[in-house]
Amino acid sequence: MGPTKAYINHSHLAHNFKLIKKAVHPARVMAVVKAEAYGHGSIEAARTLLHEGAAWLGVAFAEEGIKLRQAGIKAPILVFGAQLPELLEEQVRHNLDITLSYKAQIKPLIQICRKLNKKARLHIKFDTGMGRVGFPADQWQITEEIFAEKCFEINGIYSHLSSADEDDPGYTLMQVAEFKRLQSLIKAGHKKPLIFHLANSAAIMRLPEAWFDMVRPGVMLYGNPPGPDFPLTWDLKEVMRFTSQVAAVKELEAGSPVSYSRRYHTKEKTKIAVIPAGYADGYNRLLTNRGQVLIGGKRYTVAGTVCMDQFMVDLGPHSSVKPGDEVVLFGEQGAEHVSIVEVSRQLNTIPYEVTCNVSARVPRIHQFQPGQKSG
Repeated sequence: MGPTKAYINHSHLAHNFKLIKKAVHPARVMAVVKAEAYGHGSIEAARTLLHEGAAWLGVAFAEEGIKLRQAGIKAPILVFGAQLPELLEEQVRHNLDITLSYKAQIKPLIQICRKLNKKARLHIKFDTGMGRVGFPADQWQITEEIFAEKCFEINGIYSHLSSADEDDPGYTLMQVAEFKRLQSLIKAGHKKPLIFHLANSAAIMRLPEAWFDMVRPGVMLYGNPPGPDFPLTWDLKEVMRFTSQVAAVKELEAGSPVSYSRRYHTKEKTKIAVIPAGYADGYNRLLTNRGQVLIGGKRYTVAGTVCMDQFMVDLGPHSSVKPGDEVVLFGEQGAEHVSIVEVSRQLNTIPYEVTCNVSARVPRIHQFQPGQKSG
């Protein structure tokens, strides 16, 4: 195993889930584990979250749900997003809940059910203002056709919020009102118990009126707010800690260039540490000359261009840093902390992308407390 690793703290993951579960009760919680649980490891995260009481799991694509099934996970799993008809059969075979979001899915899905002699588990999605996936809200009567089909098992009705992380809640409240209207219309025509769900992480933290019967936390499960400037009032704990080690320390004279394109020159005779991690590991090239890392509980700034597999930091002339010392790319070390929010702000992006970009070649080291169920 190489020197660069991502440590996944399952106690922090459980802590974040418990906060959500307690806050939204009696609403249920669908834990979103798409994109390898935002880079944290979907199978291991799913097991911890289910152990803590998640009612459902949410994934983006059929193959993500199938991977969980093959790992022995039997909990209900909803596949989000638009699904091409040719991808539906495997979802039915593996008892995954399909997002039914446009009319062209209905006939192929009926044919698949008849072929397999098996019911399709469904959630019907409506577009209340995201402009992405879902039946138009004014086509709510499509539910009559869907409910009439005996080979469908409809478990939920849902929509997605586009702007819940914005300071002005106006547009989100409009979407909430539209979803409430849909809920009333659909409930009036159908007596079957259904799960109505809408709230993402931002809405969970800000808008109790968006909770309905179930909420769908994603980024907050992993200890991060939806955006770097989102006012975070919840006691969330980062789940991922991204580290490497010093591979070499060398001395350079004043005025020496460092790394590709000579974007950094030493200001004095100094020591340069070589860190064996780069943009192929998920340490973004945009952190050139600005990213900060922790070594020995002190902050050091990236010196020069971040390479594919390495980057450098200027230690100063009197440093005692040596090869083998731990380097924290984000996370805590001693009293210092380079947060995922801080990195996302430097990259002009969102915390989601920072953890998702930690690449597959970086081993995930799953950490469990004594007595905590192992993934």
